[in-house]
Amino acid sequence: MHIKADLMTHLTKLTANRFALALAVAAGLAASTVASQAQSATATISGVPAAGGDFDYTLTLKNTGTQSLNSFWYGWTTSGNNLPSDPISAANSLGWVSNIAGNSIQWDNTYNYYGYTYYYGTPLAAGQSATFTFVSASTLSAITQSPSGESVAYVGGIDGSQGVTGDSTAVFSTTIAAVPEPSSMGVVAAGSLVLAAGFKLRNERSKAS
Repeated sequence: MHIKADLMTHLTKLTANRFALALAVAAGLAASTVASQAQSATATISGVPAAGGDFDYTLTLKNTGTQSLNSFWYGWTTSGNNLPSDPISAANSLGWVSNIAGNSIQWDNTYNYYGYTYYYGTPLAAGQSATFTFVSASTLSAITQSPSGESVAYVGGIDGSQGVTGDSTAVFSTTIAAVPEPSSMGVVAAGSLVLAAGFKLRNERSKAS
């Protein structure tokens, strides 16, 4: 009876140890999978004419990765700055610092001081979008023609890397934002206004004659 009880105890401990080992392996694999997921982002841009022949641009950056973004180097890759002309008047919706760097723009949310990282604004969370604005003399087609507009975003501060897991996105290009088509109700409303104006003009002509 003692031998049987000892055997059952041993089997129970062995099963528990194997279960714990399986859990540890699964947790390690999950952590490895998360760590190996590259950070990513997409961006669209639209522009309208401004004074002096310039253009006011609005760029929408979306965080398509798994970690929050805290900086964005627009118009730059490791090969150098690539916008066709020097932009001016940069701003953004997150409260990040805007810095014109030749013919590129650095938007940064971080500040390092004696080994501590401080934040100026709001991180761009995974799945969220933010707007970045600037003025440029270059046309929309010129500013989105490769390599112009190719950019990198960062989990932390701007460190001059690209495509580093857990640190920076791979290079991505800004694309021209789609212009929304008018809704059917909007078309009907516009048609009604045209008809009303026509009837009014006809009535005024009838009274005049």
